[in-house]
Amino acid sequence: MKIKEIFDEITAESGDNLKMLILTKYKDNELLKKVLYLCKSKRVRFYIKQIPEYSRNHSITNDLDFVVSELNHISERHVTGGDATRFLVDLLSTLEKDDAYIVERIIGKDPKIGMGTTYINKVINGLIETTPYMGAISFDEGKVKKIFDKGGKGLSQNKMDGRFCNAIIINGDVEMESRAGEPTILTNAKFIKDLELFDDCVLNGELTIEGIPRTTSNGIITSLIDILKGTENRSIEENELKITNFEEKHGSFDEALSKITYTVWDTITLDEYLDKKSKTPYFERLANVGKLIYAAKPSMVQLIEFKEVSTYSEAMEHFQEVLATEVHGIPMEGTILKSLKGEWKNGKPIWQIKMKLEMNVDLRIVGFNYGKKGTKNELLVSSFSCESEDGLVKTRPQGLKEDMMLYVTNNQDELIGKVLQCKCNGLSHDSDGNYSLMYPSFELLRDDKDTCDTLESIKEIENMVKNLIK
Repeated sequence: MKIKEIFDEITAESGDNLKMLILTKYKDNELLKKVLYLCKSKRVRFYIKQIPEYSRNHSITNDLDFVVSELNHISERHVTGGDATRFLVDLLSTLEKDDAYIVERIIGKDPKIGMGTTYINKVINGLIETTPYMGAISFDEGKVKKIFDKGGKGLSQNKMDGRFCNAIIINGDVEMESRAGEPTILTNAKFIKDLELFDDCVLNGELTIEGIPRTTSNGIITSLIDILKGTENRSIEENELKITNFEEKHGSFDEALSKITYTVWDTITLDEYLDKKSKTPYFERLANVGKLIYAAKPSMVQLIEFKEVSTYSEAMEHFQEVLATEVHGIPMEGTILKSLKGEWKNGKPIWQIKMKLEMNVDLRIVGFNYGKKGTKNELLVSSFSCESEDGLVKTRPQGLKEDMMLYVTNNQDELIGKVLQCKCNGLSHDSDGNYSLMYPSFELLRDDKDTCDTLESIKEIENMVKNLIK
């Protein structure tokens, strides 16, 4: 069976589970595995931004397997520049139409089957390298104090709470990717043009939109990506309709792209990124970010705000300052404390610590939400709809384990109107300006209570927690 036919079969299904079932049928196909790897692996690059024009040479016919193997001459830089483009033209001209399409997908680094690396790896375990991500551990007083042992110093940085993105920059070619390693397509955004002027590197940062609250900007950026990543698969009329619908809700499409800001807090080399580690201490990496920004002089790429701290008290004081700050009416979430000496590694090292509010509130269950269609939980309740006693705070606690999802699904009539305990990071606002909760997650059902918190009592809990961690 041709690889193009397998791709078409997967593409025709909309649900993740069905796509994985189809891929499972062909998971032992070695050529398919090779194609998917070349399409998705960050280790392999072809340095050709646009598929050149070519025509079928009917006097020569090569099979796809041979041509795919020949692509290493381009990826390993045996041929470069114009020679690489001509070499690709010669290869494409020897293939039948369906096979040539697959080579185009490889060069474009996107199979366009609607499956990300995570789902491909679920079927073909370990086929594609996963994207490294350095996070931070939760607050722990002892570990915070350890950063300052023997005269150690740290940097207390504002926690952005935007949309995380890596920027991989090679020879002026910019590839943006999510934490999960999926493409973040924001074609023609001004910050992308800025990044094209940077030297080769990998940047870690977050996307926000200038002048718009982060809770709203995250949704707008998601909408922009959804529209742009599917442009090639839609007609001109369909794309125009999507942009029109966007503009009716959010204003000018082009203006939204131009206002996206990329705030950066770390950089490593491509080799370090692929190896998932860097021995370079953080103060040097952050200084390198500053040098890159200074050299390129971008208008929509900026360095993270930070404050150098030498003691536990100074770290906590800065954390309190940030918590008391509002941006566009939304309270800041907290800070990230980082050791100046910290290395870069995949995971959550003890030298990066989240300084953020954490509190429990009791809410009334007013509804149930099933899992996303096409996923394994589509027939199970995966989150609650909840309100405060006065109805002024509305949120959707998630994080239910499988056994709890099954229990809730089978007992909705009994649970409606009951009280649950929700863990969150404080009050927030939804896209309409109504009170909500930051990162709400289900803790437990409170069958011992029949009353829950009001907006006023939640504010009191928040203030109390803030004072406790001073």
